[in-house]
Amino acid sequence: MNLYSRIRLHSNRFTPAQERIVRFIHENAQEALGLPINELAERCQVGDATVIRFYRLMGYETYAMFRVALAQELAENDIRPIYEEVGNQDELTDVVRKVIASSIQGIADVEKQLSLKALEEIVRQFFQSKHIHVIGLGASGVVAQDVMHKLMRLGLKINAYTDSHLMTIAATVAEEGEVFFAICHSGETSDIIRTLELAKGQGCYTCALTSYMESSITRVVDDYLLSCTRETKMRSDAMISRIVQLVVIDILYVKLALQIGDSAMDRVHQSRLALKQLRNSSRQDGAS
Repeated sequence: MNLYSRIRLHSNRFTPAQERIVRFIHENAQEALGLPINELAERCQVGDATVIRFYRLMGYETYAMFRVALAQELAENDIRPIYEEVGNQDELTDVVRKVIASSIQGIADVEKQLSLKALEEIVRQFFQSKHIHVIGLGASGVVAQDVMHKLMRLGLKINAYTDSHLMTIAATVAEEGEVFFAICHSGETSDIIRTLELAKGQGCYTCALTSYMESSITRVVDDYLLSCTRETKMRSDAMISRIVQLVVIDILYVKLALQIGDSAMDRVHQSRLALKQLRNSSRQDGAS
């Protein structure tokens, strides 16, 4: 995982001093690359120990390793500029190109963030579960509905809840062998976390798709997947994360379909035929 991805995944837990380091690196990356640790600390108005804690939080054992990661990030960005900002002077063609480019880069970044071990375990639990409960509120509720729509076609027993009362009831009456899968961008939504805690108390397997490694939800669930993206002035990270979340759901869907085998494709085909017949019937009713 590259340095900027690591920074985004921890950004919700940074102290004010750590935020100054991040801001300096983003605004003066080339300069930061050549600074010894004491000068970087001075430029960021922090102590040397704060810089040390920062790069260790990012997963680097030494300052030298941290600088190598920053150099690699700069080299990559020189080859392929990322997340160009949309400005008032931009023509419509520029807006189209920049928005598409930021979405593509967000999808590319998620490949470095996904834990294959967690992905395999979540697929295994979905495959073996008695019932899958997908929960999400607000914009995450739309993604939860997409999960239900896709996995139901594979023949899995699944419900999606976008109402906090209903998800609480579902968790309260759940049984061992059921799965609760939460979609939560911030990882801090109290109703979602309470539902997961209730489900765990009932012996259910819990998992989540979220955007921050150190969020509260990651400490509650058994496994989690990350989908953190960079924000721009015109598009928040929450906006781009919806696109990335849907890509992660597609990955889960394809892996599950492969796990289930030919019967999964038969079910998908049957659902397509049924929907086609429904559309044809609606046209005939409208014509009459």
